[in-house]
Amino acid sequence: MDNESQKLDLSRHQKSRLLGLGIGSKPRELSTDKVEQKTDMLYDILTRTLPVDPSVVNSLPDVVRGLSSGLQSLAGLPIGDLLQDPTTDIATIKKIKQYAKDSGTSTSSETESDVFLVVYYAAIASALVFHNEKITQHSYKDIKQFFSSFIEKGWVLEEIKGLFHGAQTYCRRIAKVADNPGE
Repeated sequence: MDNESQKLDLSRHQKSRLLGLGIGSKPRELSTDKVEQKTDMLYDILTRTLPVDPSVVNSLPDVVRGLSSGLQSLAGLPIGDLLQDPTTDIATIKKIKQYAKDSGTSTSSETESDVFLVVYYAAIASALVFHNEKITQHSYKDIKQFFSSFIEKGWVLEEIKGLFHGAQTYCRRIAKVADNPGE
């Protein structure tokens, strides 16, 4: 390895995948522990952009439609940035939530399902923290428990844990108001 590749802040799993892409082989899973694997997967998802809406792709001319897999999302920013930005509109947060739900339920991998569940609840937390809006039918008590459980996970990134902490505070405040409506 040259000095430039040593400056990159990548995990072993990420370096291996990049090497596999470089030599044209399919990426293969390293025998890393589940915590590192989940952390890497969560990071990968949070650095992606939302997929382009299929209706937009279908509206493109045939010549361009074939290139549509290279198009960036209309949102443009990575999912993690959108979730942590107070100016992200609620419609985009709902799209992230739906994307995570669809992706998590369509996978057969338990690891991938767990990671998409974190992104799903991070979208709910973002809506609560930045928009004071509950975008789920789960009770405040239930979502607060989910936030707590994700805060305990060693593989959840600190930035996302910060969102969960903020959402827990919001849920506590709502519960306090519900318990003492006259105060």
